[in-house]
Amino acid sequence: MKILQVVGFKNTGKTTLVEKMIGLLRAKGMKAAVIKHHHLDHGIMTEGSDTSRFAGCGADVTILNTPGMSMRHENRAPDLKAQIRQLEGAVDVLLIEGYKHESHPKIVLTHSFTDGHTNVDEAEFVNVLIYADMRYDESKIIEWFDEWSSDDETV
Repeated sequence: MKILQVVGFKNTGKTTLVEKMIGLLRAKGMKAAVIKHHHLDHGIMTEGSDTSRFAGCGADVTILNTPGMSMRHENRAPDLKAQIRQLEGAVDVLLIEGYKHESHPKIVLTHSFTDGHTNVDEAEFVNVLIYADMRYDESKIIEWFDEWSSDDETV
């Protein structure tokens, strides 16, 4: 399983880029997974929903099944390493959005569409493969990702 992180400031295009990467992988018949870091504990589950009520009363795990999907909610702090281990052998490529201090190979997006922030402290990141700006570099990133994801060498 190949792992690639997409990190950057808020509103730099991380989610848009990950969506395009998943589309490219699916078009090549590859299996993809995404782990997304979210900095808020609230706002993910709707207040008063059945799932939030089950979590609130102490359920350790709640699995929500709908006709088209299944969602698992665990009432505990996330363990990124354990989540990655669970995906080994199940997918070809794991895309991790966020977790900028992790050491997996990464793309750093540098320009925020809302405040134009571009002060990237390169010492803050490790194992950077590309620094990019989605305004100008999107096609270059996708071309690079197509080649990277086709390479048989796992990282």
